[in-house]
Amino acid sequence: MIFIASGCVPRPVEEPVPPEEVAVPEEVPEVPKKIVFYTPAWGIDQAKQIIALFEKENPDVKVELIEGPAEWGGHVERTTLWIETKYPGVDVLYQDDVFTLDGAVAGVWEDLTPHLTKEEIEDLVGLQKEYMKEHGGVFRIPWWNGGSYMYYRKDLFEKEGVAVPKTWEEFLEVGKRFVKDLDGDGKVDQWGYVTQGTAGEMYNNFVEFLYQAGGNEWELAPGGVPTPEARKALEFMTKLYAETAPPGLAAIGYAESRGLLTEGKVAMLRDWADPGRIVVEEGLTDKIGVMNFPAGPAGPYGIGHCWGVVVNKYGANFQKNPDVVIDFVRFMVRPEIHKITAGIEGPALQSVLQDEEFMSQLAEKNIVVPYFAEFLEFRKVRKFPAGQATPYHEGIGRIAAQAAITGELTVDEALVELQKFIDPLIEGKE
Repeated sequence: MIFIASGCVPRPVEEPVPPEEVAVPEEVPEVPKKIVFYTPAWGIDQAKQIIALFEKENPDVKVELIEGPAEWGGHVERTTLWIETKYPGVDVLYQDDVFTLDGAVAGVWEDLTPHLTKEEIEDLVGLQKEYMKEHGGVFRIPWWNGGSYMYYRKDLFEKEGVAVPKTWEEFLEVGKRFVKDLDGDGKVDQWGYVTQGTAGEMYNNFVEFLYQAGGNEWELAPGGVPTPEARKALEFMTKLYAETAPPGLAAIGYAESRGLLTEGKVAMLRDWADPGRIVVEEGLTDKIGVMNFPAGPAGPYGIGHCWGVVVNKYGANFQKNPDVVIDFVRFMVRPEIHKITAGIEGPALQSVLQDEEFMSQLAEKNIVVPYFAEFLEFRKVRKFPAGQATPYHEGIGRIAAQAAITGELTVDEALVELQKFIDPLIEGKE
């Protein structure tokens, strides 16, 4: 008897799959590591150059650039908010000494001291080492050093037959000689001197005069009694504005003040190093020159400042890849990178400053550079209160302007008000 299994079908023999038809998983491309870098508009050109060089050397890293506002107020609002909220959306920021201090005290910026070699720190110029003391560490990779300068119309000085002033007295007398009604309509249309009248710049102006008078910015009227140095500084500043500057100074900013100089409507302009570069770029060196700030009773002291980059320790990418972000900022310590950033004002590294060929080339691009060695010798660090640099900076300027520009307060009244404003900011003083 033969049994046939119902439902059983012979299993077909599987044909081998040709090797070329075997599915191979696709390789997932590696996602580049990311850094977000913020700079206000005035640092954008240098930032782009640095990013291009860094990405070429580090093809596995992508640096996203955020361009900030072109005016100081917008930058202040943005940075203040980011510090207060510990904003994670940015890793590296281009900041001045005001926000470097505020962010360091708030515990938002990373102390870079452990990430730098002894040689890198020692290569910083003396002014930067003073900032290290003020900030309590290396919280910023500096891009340049800067100070204020006095620009003047060489053609107007020659026509008037006057020399560049070297003291306060000469400065005031020369300035008054240029206050003129040129078209005979009974209205003054040429002025001796102009600066920026906004609150922040008023602070800078006042402290420059105060240092030159031998004063201390924390002791203006202790116990309600103005010091002789503070009174001398604010009295001179008030007299200079009243007798040589155009009306409405409080509303004059960078564009307006620089325009007045280039149009020949003022003979002298107090400003930063930027116009020195613009003068060269626009071929105005035959008409516009620069002098160091005229010396007051205590000498040619002015304020030193600079910009550089800080690291946000709360940045999302710094949290994720701290070594990558640190590599990026350490990249900016290299002398060849400082030769890019120093194009704005003056080098922040001794090694760059001592490069005679580079400094000579820099002097051809910015007329303030020949004064730079003297700047390093005399300029002082702005001593802001820890953690309150921004309101202090703006507050001092507003009160000083009430005496020096608007006349709402007398010199003594303004100094007493300034001391009342300062005292609560001094540690241990009620």
